[in-house]
Amino acid sequence: MRANLTRRFYLTTGLGLAILAGAGSLSAHDFWLIPNAFLVENGSEIDVLGQTSSAFPTSESAVTPDRVASARLIGANATGDIRDLSGRGKSLLLRHRPPGEGQYVVAVELKPRSVRESPESFRRYLRLEGAPEALARYEREGLLPTTDSITRRYAKYAKTLVQVGARSSRAFDRRAGHTLELIPMSDPSAVRPGESLSFQLLLNGRPLAGAHVHAGAAPFGPAVFTDTATARAARTRDASFTTTGDGKLIVTIDRAGLWNLRTIQIVPAAAGSGADWDVHWATFVFGVNAPGSAAPLPTSPGRGDSADAIAVVDAFHRALATGDSTGALALLAPDVIILESGGAETREQYRGHHLPGDIAFASAVPSRREALAVTVQGDVAWVSSTSTTQGQFRDRQINSAGAELVVLSRSASGRWLIRAIHWSSRARRN
Repeated sequence: MRANLTRRFYLTTGLGLAILAGAGSLSAHDFWLIPNAFLVENGSEIDVLGQTSSAFPTSESAVTPDRVASARLIGANATGDIRDLSGRGKSLLLRHRPPGEGQYVVAVELKPRSVRESPESFRRYLRLEGAPEALARYEREGLLPTTDSITRRYAKYAKTLVQVGARSSRAFDRRAGHTLELIPMSDPSAVRPGESLSFQLLLNGRPLAGAHVHAGAAPFGPAVFTDTATARAARTRDASFTTTGDGKLIVTIDRAGLWNLRTIQIVPAAAGSGADWDVHWATFVFGVNAPGSAAPLPTSPGRGDSADAIAVVDAFHRALATGDSTGALALLAPDVIILESGGAETREQYRGHHLPGDIAFASAVPSRREALAVTVQGDVAWVSSTSTTQGQFRDRQINSAGAELVVLSRSASGRWLIRAIHWSSRARRN
């Protein structure tokens, strides 16, 4: 009997004149990094989209590669440049093969651009970006421009996390050195709905107090990348936070999905720097699973197969745990092969022999699952995972470690079916 029957996946003021204005207005165009998967197999390439819009995670226009000042992959012990930059539709595309297993921060900085505008246009900009209190403050202090025109310079900084393979080295709190940067204080890949996640906001490497930060989530799946209505509807549930004296904020994770934090900082530019005002944008993107779910991957457009394949495996385990034998069998292809305990079973053999026992076990003994990888090649996908199972089953104490490999194929109708399952388990050492 195997233990891995319930799936869970572990796929962030001493500055005086600084203002944090909310990036929530429709005029704002944030820049986000969204990986095709938060978890990839060791040796695989990762694709990361750079999205620019006011409705996360859609993109209105593609940042061109020549606008990228730096693109880096930051691991626990090493940092490397990402050099494969191109465009994909309305998105910037970054492609890179990580050097080994572990957690990595993907960090991108865009080159600053300048806009010449009138003082009244700058006042409108402050209002539109959600900073009327800053506008009033600058007016009181006589800092707003009175010349015929001013130069506003803006730069954008974005970060996300990916996990390669199963190695446990963590890099979530590694700094990219961006002018404006959100740093997770705990691992975003381990958080679940109902829990909290803390971040620290840094400006020029120093904690920024009294700053406004916005956080929210969009549903997983490729459709949300182009469905602006869904993205804007999700944004209505966003929450706003003000950083503490040490630049920290605590975000309550109230649902599963593709999460983002975003903020904009407007400060007077240094004298002689070529600008009157500097505007800094910063974002951080991470994924949050539903309890008992495998990693719903935040697939980019055209890359939804991984999420669909995992959803089928999830549904199979959910059917076992809820006693739905009909639902479980419906996800198995007619020619499925199930390997365990040194033997092999067909679909009909499994129905008559091990399925009832698997349902009884899954209903009685909780498991903690961690997906290791999902790979899709054409119409074939394979998903691997490990698990820890502890509890009691029929007067027997269970404390085991399990491993699972599920192979799926896509039918002519586009539906994914399970073609093979290989289970193994062993007793855990106390």
